[in-house]
Amino acid sequence: MLAWRSMDLQKKITSLEKTVARLREQLVTDELTQILNRRGLDQFIEPVTKEVQFQIDNPERRRNVIIRHFSLIFVDIDHFKKINDTYGHQVGDEALKAVAKILRTGVRGIDIVGRWGGEELLMGLIGADAKDAQTVAEHLRQKIAETKFVFGDTSLSLTASFGVAELKRGMSLAELTRLADEALIRAKESGRNKVVTA
Repeated sequence: MLAWRSMDLQKKITSLEKTVARLREQLVTDELTQILNRRGLDQFIEPVTKEVQFQIDNPERRRNVIIRHFSLIFVDIDHFKKINDTYGHQVGDEALKAVAKILRTGVRGIDIVGRWGGEELLMGLIGADAKDAQTVAEHLRQKIAETKFVFGDTSLSLTASFGVAELKRGMSLAELTRLADEALIRAKESGRNKVVTA
């Protein structure tokens, strides 16, 4: 009888652990795009930037994993409001999901991809300097521009603008984010469907 109770209790504990893990994942995952949400981005990017800053400041200190570069890329779907206004929010949601999937599959598993807000997405490339990040952003920009998106009866061509910034010595995460956002604004102001590096 005691063995049964022990097994039953273990099953309940395992079930609760799975539920907690699922809820924890839901807290940091954007429901629509299935990439990180703003909370998830904060949770993953801040420790990385602190580690990179430590290694920039202390190059002589040996670590198990050395990460000396980190870059952020802001991505904004061009004319997204027009897509929503013309085709409806359901098509806009599908477009956002499709672009998020291109971004997620276009970077390494260790890189960070999330939804910053609205149609604005953010990528954190671990170990990438500005040149590497610009190359990745350009590849993804081309991929989005070359893809024919079909959502039910609606066929769309989409483009996106990219702003790139690299973490430098003494730079805060807020400053890095501001630089990437300013680069994105310049990409949009200079004609969209471009990559601009801070």
